[in-house]
Amino acid sequence: MENQPSEFAQKILEILAEASDITMNYFKKVLDVDYKKDEFDPVTIADRESDNLIREQLRILFSEDLILSEENDNIPDSYRGRVWMVDPLNGTKSFVKGVNTFGVVIGLIENGLPIFGCISVPAQNKVFYAEKGKGAFEKIGESFKKIHTSAITEIKDSRLITREPSGEVRPIEEKLNKIPFALRIEEGSGAKLCSIARGDAEAHINTNFRAGKWDIAAPQIILEESGGIVTDLDGKQIDYIKESINLERSFVASANKELHEKIIIELLKLKV
Repeated sequence: MENQPSEFAQKILEILAEASDITMNYFKKVLDVDYKKDEFDPVTIADRESDNLIREQLRILFSEDLILSEENDNIPDSYRGRVWMVDPLNGTKSFVKGVNTFGVVIGLIENGLPIFGCISVPAQNKVFYAEKGKGAFEKIGESFKKIHTSAITEIKDSRLITREPSGEVRPIEEKLNKIPFALRIEEGSGAKLCSIARGDAEAHINTNFRAGKWDIAAPQIILEESGGIVTDLDGKQIDYIKESINLERSFVASANKELHEKIIIELLKLKV
């Protein structure tokens, strides 16, 4: 099923495309790299230019809305209204290494719930978006095709998307290896949940306890509109209204509610 994005969606997709072009202009070039917190948290001129472009364009179009961006210190004083949640260059570690899995992520929260999201993986020519109540779509050529999650409901038949190996040790991952998924698929992109949304996998358990609201807002609405579900590791709704920008209990995503409930039971058993 093909789809013509709404006028609203088209405007944001145009911003996404411009930001994606900025990242591609710097891709595989020698860049100065700064670090925000530690060696696992790099930032480059591509991050900053993409951030500037997205925030400037959003302010022009939606002057009353607030913006939370990973690469900007201007933090909203409240998350109860309309707040854009932006990761201007998702996967900077991969980007710096010349790996093509980096992306651009733009989501919109209203009254604590995601209502719009779009994600690009520009070096792979991938674009996904969803608008509340209208379905989730992937760009194929110049048009958008509706996408749907898998109907698999058993863990033993499911494919789990994991992160690509890095030097960062995450103790939770040893526990997760005990869950008997049929297959584990390593993927480095911020579009992991889009792979579930299009039926290429059934689950993802995020092991980064430093994950921010911008990491999940857009992917969540894309997955939900395709038939999937996202909660924190305890099965609770993601809290976008709380003051903290971090999720604290990370998140788990599944292709459908039945599978999700079984994964949550396993996580509770493991006490992750």
